[in-house]
Amino acid sequence: MVFQRPNEIKALDFCCDIVKPEFSGIVYHANYLRFMERGRTNHLRLMGAEQQALFDEAQEETGGFAFVVRSMTLDFLKPARMDDMLDVVTWPIAVKGASIMLAQEVRRGDDVLVKAQVRVAFVSQGRAQPIPKSIRALMKADLA
Repeated sequence: MVFQRPNEIKALDFCCDIVKPEFSGIVYHANYLRFMERGRTNHLRLMGAEQQALFDEAQEETGGFAFVVRSMTLDFLKPARMDDMLDVVTWPIAVKGASIMLAQEVRRGDDVLVKAQVRVAFVSQGRAQPIPKSIRALMKADLA
């Protein structure tokens, strides 16, 4: 069940049995990237972005686009194990020019297992471009 809401630190829940753990029974470190990718996609969806409609609207402004991870800093604090119920929490830190900075945590109950800061670039026609007004409005980037 998903509990994340726009501009709130809420979670995307899932069970760890969706991926194969290492022989030791702990979740392989690269799987956290998959978990966080789902969290970022879900964050957009829960902010009201129907991705196809958003793509169509932004296409009119920019002629096609993609969000690409530009950089990511990870801190692995504790391991997850098979059948753990995990939460992925995603929240925006900043929306500037052609990039969005997000914070993410993978949690098991009250325990934070992995922390991440993710910089996502907005790319159109093979180059970084300013984020279109429709997306900035969705993220409330022009408020304040």
